[in-house]
Amino acid sequence: MMSIATPERGARSSVAIPASTVIIARDSAQGLQILAIERAKGMGFAGGAVAFPGGKVDASDSAEGDCFEGFGGLDAVDATARVAAAREAFEESGILLSGGAAVSAELRAELRPASDRHEIGFGELLQRVGHRLDAARLVPFARWLPPEGLHKRFDTHFYVAALPDGEEMAADGHEAVHARWATPAELLADADAGRISLLFPTRCNVARLGQFGTVAKLLADETPPPFIQPTISPDGWLSIPADVGYPYVRERLETVRRQ
Repeated sequence: MMSIATPERGARSSVAIPASTVIIARDSAQGLQILAIERAKGMGFAGGAVAFPGGKVDASDSAEGDCFEGFGGLDAVDATARVAAAREAFEESGILLSGGAAVSAELRAELRPASDRHEIGFGELLQRVGHRLDAARLVPFARWLPPEGLHKRFDTHFYVAALPDGEEMAADGHEAVHARWATPAELLADADAGRISLLFPTRCNVARLGQFGTVAKLLADETPPPFIQPTISPDGWLSIPADVGYPYVRERLETVRRQ
């Protein structure tokens, strides 16, 4: 199983907050679609922006117990980040990336807010619904760490996952006020027209996703998941390396949304 790239010694900032994000994908007549959520405008970070389900890694995001499968060969950071990604997917979009028997709408409605309020850990939640989370369901895509000097910095693991059969998305109405399935091209067109707001890492990742026509091709991508630290040039460009699989690699600093 492939683990996500690890930064060189000294690259990780002591003030960066561990976070995790999952790009949930499905096939459609229009091609590959990804789940995009609109974050509530009042949120302290990226309020009103369109993003993927995700958030800070919680202390309870441990892969311990019989309800977790395939986590034994992962390093601790990668393992907890995958659990956090699956938890955030359920809290924000209602989608369970785990496998098992069908879960009633009533039980989902009970467990989603309890998880969001940290009243129940994800392992306990899986036990309640009779599910197991396979680490292989979450495939490493990238790891991003913003440059120094920003108001908030999140050391974020990005994963990709196929929408499980029978699962349907529903925005939680709290952190995610709206959710939709869209092709990468549609999201980029909406951003260019000013209809939605994308943070720089989100836009870069959406552009990269546009290179894949199906879920199978996305999950079969053999590009090593890169560790990315954007840089700011003296002439005002925010950039990422041009050789790590991204077609969109820079933006003028004055147009970049910071938070």
